[in-house]
Amino acid sequence: MINNKKVFLIYIVFFFVFLTFILFPKYGHNTKLYSYFIKEKLEKPFGFVGFKINNFYSLFQSNKLHLKNIAQLKKENEYLNNINQYLKTVTSKYSDQYKIFHEDYPTIPITIGVSAIGDRNLILNKNFIINKGKQSGIAIGNYVLDGLNVVGRVKSATNNNAEVVTVISNDYGDEVVINNQLFIVTGTNNNYLSFLRQKNAINETNFKKNQKVIIKNESVELILGRIDFINKQPVVITPKNLNLDNLRVLIND
Repeated sequence: MINNKKVFLIYIVFFFVFLTFILFPKYGHNTKLYSYFIKEKLEKPFGFVGFKINNFYSLFQSNKLHLKNIAQLKKENEYLNNINQYLKTVTSKYSDQYKIFHEDYPTIPITIGVSAIGDRNLILNKNFIINKGKQSGIAIGNYVLDGLNVVGRVKSATNNNAEVVTVISNDYGDEVVINNQLFIVTGTNNNYLSFLRQKNAINETNFKKNQKVIIKNESVELILGRIDFINKQPVVITPKNLNLDNLRVLIND
């Protein structure tokens, strides 16, 4: 038996084909042309959307790659900064060594440790003897110190001993600096030194109590005492009891 549905569908198809040729008599000659035209019109919006999507995807991938590269560069930069800090630390040590070996620094004073022998209490006189002399490099005029405080100066020296005149002895005299001015002082056999200047000349200088009195000896400044006043006259006060337990002699090159 013939399937009625198939026959009906075939009939419909032939009908529309026939109707198309009647309505569009030239269609048969331009079938491909019309097909490409319709295809172009249908594909154009989809192509535009596809281009935009593809372009966006490309930018997204490119941005993703750039972010990855930036993260990598940050890590490399951090690593290089750490290397740079390490090299700075290493080179700073060599820089310090270079300064030590090549730059000029103030000369360090040379001192020799000595001990007082004989009359340590300075009862008989204001001088004392030390246990080293010329063989140790000690010479006449060298300062004898307790720290930076002047105890006295070498008066005479033998090969193994030396005599020191203390700052409180009236045999002691020295040039001192106060307020960048030079003065001559002398011992008095007491715990102070007096100024060898005329009274009027001293009054021109504005002395203040407890001002430091300095002796400049080449590259080092030594402390002789401090300013005080006795009967309104300025004097240089020294310690009442000289410390003879930790003495050093300053050697002049």
